Order: sequence, then structure tokens, then C-alpha cells
Amino acid sequence: MKVVLKKFPLCLGLLFAVATVAGAPSSCWAGNSAQVRLAGHVPARSVASARRLGRLPAVTQMRFSFTLPLRNQQALDDLLRRIYDPADPHYGHYLTGAQFTERFAPTVADYEAVKSYARGLGLTITGTHANRTVLDVAGPAAAVEAAFDLQMHQYQAHSGHNFFAPDREPGVPDAVAARISGMVGLDSSAAWHTHSHAARATEVPMATPYQVGTGPGGGMTPKDIAAAYNLSSVGATGAGQTLALFQLDGYTPSDVAAYAGYYGIPSIPLQNVLVDGFSGAPGSGAGEVTLDIELQMALAPGASKIIVYQGPNTAKGVLDTYNRIATDNVAKQVSSSWGLSEGESGSSFLSSENAIFQQMAVQGQTVYAAAGDSGAYDNGSTLSVDDPASQPYVVGVGGTRLYLNSGGSYNRESAWNSDGTVTGGAGGGGVSAFWPIPSWQQRLGNVASSVMRNVPDVALNSDPGTGYSIYYQGKWWIYGGTSCAAPLWAAFTARVNQQRAAGGLAPLGFANPVLYQVGTGSGYGSTFHDVADSTTNLYYPAITGYDNATGWGSFNGANLLAALAPSSSSTPTSTPTVTVPASPAGLKATAGNGTVALSWSASSGATGYSVYRGTAPGKEGTTPVKTGLTTTAYTDTVANGTTYYYKVSAGNSAGSSALSNEASATPTAPLAFTSGVSGSIGTTTAQIQWSTNFASNSVIRYGTSSGSLGKSLSSSTLVTSHVVKLSSLSRKTTYYFQVSSSAGSSTVTSAIYYFKTQ
Repeated sequence: MKVVLKKFPLCLGLLFAVATVAGAPSSCWAGNSAQVRLAGHVPARSVASARRLGRLPAVTQMRFSFTLPLRNQQALDDLLRRIYDPADPHYGHYLTGAQFTERFAPTVADYEAVKSYARGLGLTITGTHANRTVLDVAGPAAAVEAAFDLQMHQYQAHSGHNFFAPDREPGVPDAVAARISGMVGLDSSAAWHTHSHAARATEVPMATPYQVGTGPGGGMTPKDIAAAYNLSSVGATGAGQTLALFQLDGYTPSDVAAYAGYYGIPSIPLQNVLVDGFSGAPGSGAGEVTLDIELQMALAPGASKIIVYQGPNTAKGVLDTYNRIATDNVAKQVSSSWGLSEGESGSSFLSSENAIFQQMAVQGQTVYAAAGDSGAYDNGSTLSVDDPASQPYVVGVGGTRLYLNSGGSYNRESAWNSDGTVTGGAGGGGVSAFWPIPSWQQRLGNVASSVMRNVPDVALNSDPGTGYSIYYQGKWWIYGGTSCAAPLWAAFTARVNQQRAAGGLAPLGFANPVLYQVGTGSGYGSTFHDVADSTTNLYYPAITGYDNATGWGSFNGANLLAALAPSSSSTPTSTPTVTVPASPAGLKATAGNGTVALSWSASSGATGYSVYRGTAPGKEGTTPVKTGLTTTAYTDTVANGTTYYYKVSAGNSAGSSALSNEASATPTAPLAFTSGVSGSIGTTTAQIQWSTNFASNSVIRYGTSSGSLGKSLSSSTLVTSHVVKLSSLSRKTTYYFQVSSSAGSSTVTSAIYYFKTQ
């Protein structure tokens, strides 16, 4: 808990000091030491293997972000389950960005509180986000150290990469810890890398397996890809669809134009979205950006637009760029070919990233991420997987080696493993050390882990030896790597979503639930190319059905598209009769602090619900306070101290039902401190004061050891301004104390503080 020291005038020149037991302050500013340490911010592995260079200069400007957790997580989990369950009435009813923010984003009050906290630390707010899950700030290293009770150090890795990192986990007041999930950008140890391998087309030996394609140097062309994966006869080309790419570098548009012109691909508009001040200039990773664009164009030549989101290669840049894709909510198929070994990402970053991917999933966006090019050893030495491919709301895409018949049609695939070494390249896959197994993997009998998330989910040709023709830097190259597989899966999904739109269906959305449903169904053998030849990704073998080397395998284009986007001929031609749904039953109201949480049972055939509210029984009126709800829960924000009465109706295209039963609740604020603990210290006396929001009693426990507060003084008088005077104290002695107040069954207790008598 932070202590507002300015309320202790003796701190300025007399012998008074207050702090938490964790350590004595060296100044009045340092006296604002923290009560809670936030885990997951020290890159222990990077620091352990690096050489410390010294303290980060105090004037160094640091740019980082506070991240806030989602609200109503249980309700969000339930909604995600329901909108991806074909048997549920809410199937395919995705939320808009505004609906997500209203129901699941951090509250405006919490976001504003974190803003105020940041400003109070002397930090500058550099960016806000529509979903209120991220707050970007900046400030000098000295302010960061003082604010979070840590030291910032500089290090040099074995690779020569210099970075900074904190020497301990950041500390924040408990009231702030309750509002944030962590901070992103307090260290710069990580650099996200691409998952691609390239060779100049003119330098590639023209021998098997390099002659798999018909492009320059034997690289695969757009027509080669379509022929190999059974898409040549498919009419859908991605028309009407917007694709997105997550990137940490720029590109040269003339390269993309030359590729499109050479292969006769229509000119697809490219839109650049620059995040966090990134310039968009091509750098060392420009080849990745270029190949991603060109391969999406190759397999979705009819797409309306490709949005290229580009941010800086920092933890803050990565998070802000993904969050921009989510809050824009324009592209329903997204791919990322940049990653970092899961263990190097940090638990705070992984959790913050996951909140963004949950928003994408509930909005009907699917993200395909390259699973890595180091086989089962993503960190280069131990069994590990890549982030974000291991995220539970991302489709991880592994790698295969493709074999074709003489006419260019599909023959078979094996797990990509170039030469049996990590440096040679192999398809990423394995078991997450962080994420528990998701529901759609729990019934599989041949996963490597029955308790943790298994990667990858699917795969596609990634071997540079059977690689793709890419135009970059004014020359033809052959590229391989799972970086090629991810954008191709996103482009395939654009074709699926075009077909679904034509059939009146919602976008595919987060693909894994339906991909696993297809994989475990009777049509698996015709919709996927199962890789089951016992080849490995350096550890896990490719076996029948799902495996941790290639997932379910690659798509058998026309067949999988038909399974994911049933044509109108496969649906009944008669129009079913729609009737007004029955009234919702079992309405319950639960009071909170400024909120009333409502829940009710689903009504068969309902596509939405409306909530009515009044302040007297039977007076809910005829105008709903909330409409368009697609789940059977709603949290109403109201004033404390008033009893509210509610009813709910169900509706569909036929009309609205009668109102439900009535439920009521009276929200109240919990007993809480409304000010910091303050006071004045004498030679043998101490006057301690604090405030509460409700009239309550006053109790102080104190002693000369933080572990033994054996003495106490109390007052049963119920007040909101509490003043307790301690007497008969010893001179020049340090005393530790803790205050508390109670009203009814509610009690609040402070942290332990100390003072020293004069």
C-alpha cells in the first residue's frame, strides 16, 4: 500500500518516517514503496546468460505499457464456447468491438485510475487504446526505478545484443495491482524473429527436391500452390475479404507489384497501418514482410485488401500492433510470421497478449501464426514452443516437405526436417509450458500432453528445398519456413469466408474448434492431408491423425473448403417457421459495488435478449435499458444504495417474448479506506489517522517488531474519520503498526507501517 507522505509534515525535516515492512525509504519519494510485487517481468534466462554492464543512465527515456485484465472473464469464456458451438443458438453471433468493450473491457473508471496513477509517478501518457486493455506511457529510468522500487541495469548477451532489464519484479500499490495485469516493456532482452529461410533463385541447385515448382529457380508459383493443394477448380478467390498481416518491419511496394505483374495476379490494394511511430521503412526483416504479402496475394488473388500492420520490434510494439488489429476489427483472417520462444516472452506479456487474442476470437477474427523453424527446440536447445503459435486462441501452423506428381498434383508430405539439426531448420511443434490444454484438444488420444496446449494445429509446405518463388530487392528468391505456411492458411481462409458469405453464413472466426471437429470426424481423410510417415520435427514423429510435428496436416483445398463453407445446395431449401421464443426463466440479480449482475436461462430459438429496469416492484417500464444481448448474462452499472428491479425478454425475427420473472438487488460499496494512513509523531506519543467510506470502528495494533504487534488500542465509536492517539511510547524507538476498521461483517485492514519517535 502506498503512503501519502505529504500528509506527514514531519517527513520534511523532523524525525518521522513511514514505509512498508519491506524496507526503509531513503527519501520521502522512496517512502512510496510498494505493497505488491507483480510477477513475470524479469527475463531471468536472458539475464543469467548475459554480462552486466551497469546501471541504466537515469535520464534514459523508457517507453512501456500498463496492461489491464479483461472484465467478466467467466462470462467471456462462456460466450466463446457458445459462439463456436454449432448446436448453440449463439453460434456465429460475434461481437462488435463496441460490444466487446462494453461487456468485457476494463471499466472507464479503472482505466482512468491507472492514468492518474501513471501521471502521479511523473510518467507521460503516450497512447490510449479503444478497448482499454493497454495504456502506453514513457518516462526517464530514474522515475521508473523510484516508482516501482527497482533498479534498471544494462546487459550484453553472448550474441552481442545489448539490453536493459529490472533487477527485481516491479512493486505497485495494492489498489493499482487490483487494476492491472502487468507492465510490458520494462526490459528489452527479447527481439522477435522471423520464421523464414531464403536463397537466391539463381544460386539454387537445379536438382531434386528443388524442381518442385515451375517458377524461377524451381520455386512454387501461385498456380503451383493451387494445383498442389487442390484449389485449381475452386471458384472462390477471396473476393470481398480483407486480410491482415502482423509485421515488425517494412517493405518495398515495387517488389510486390513486380511479383503480381509477373504472375498475372490482380492488383490487390495494400493499406499500411503504422503503430507506435514506426516509419515503415524496410529493414533487415523486409524479406519476411514481402513474402507474406506475396503469398497472401498468391492464394487469395481476389481479396479486396491486405492491411499490413507494422510496429517496432519491442515488447510494447508487439502488443500494441496486435491490439490495433483487434480494435480495428476489419480483417477476419490474420497471419503472423514473427515469434519468440515461449519461455523468453514472460508470463505478464503472454497473459496480456492472450486478452487481445480472446477479443479477436469473440469478434470472429482468426489468427494463424508460424510455429517456428527450429523443430521441437524453439529456444535452440531444449524442448519448447513458439509464441504466439502456442496461444490458446491462435492457430499454430507447422511445416512439411511437399512431394508432387509429375503433373504438379499432390503426392505426399513429410514433417519438415532439413538435415536433423536446429540450424538446418524444421517445423515447430511441441507442448506449451504455460497454457493448459484447450477443450478442443482434450479428447485426442495421441497428443504429446494431455494437460498442456499442444502445437501445431495444422501445417503446410515450409521446406526451403520445396520452397516458394518470391520477388524481393529486385530479384527472385526461393523462400521456405513456417513463415510461408501461416499467410497461405490465412489466404485459404479468405476463400472460405467468401464462400460462407455467399451462403449467408457468418465468417469462420477462430478456426481451431471447427478444424478439430473436422479432424476428428469421418471426413478427415478427404479434407486434410494427414502426414503419418514417422518423420520428425527433430523430436515428435508424424503419426496417423493429429501429431505434434504437423498437427492435422495440410489442407486438401476444395474438400476442406466445402466442409468449412457448405454450399447452398447442401442446406434445406424450405424456410423454417420462426416462432416467438418463450420468456426467459430463472432471472437472478446479484448486487455488487455499483453493479448488478444478471443471469437467466436461455430461451429456445432466441437470437437476442433485452433488459428492463425499474426502482420499484413491477415498474420496469416498456423501454429496455439494454438490447441486443447475445448471452444470458448482463452486468448493469448503477448507483449504490438503491434497490433495482429487473425483467428480461427474449426475441428473434418473429418478435419478443413476454417478460421474465422479476429479480431485484441493492448494490452497495464495500467498506474501504478513502485516504492513506497519516499522522504526527512526538517523543512519547503518536497520533495516527485514516478515513473510511462508511462509519466504522477504529483499531490499531502496534509493537516494536513487525512480526509481533502485541499491543492494541480501539474505539467502538462508528466514524468515518478515524483518529487514534498512542501514548507512553519509548523515545527514539521504531514502532510498527497496522490499522483496521469494521462495520457489521465487513472489515478493512491496512498494510504494516512504521514510525520512529523523536
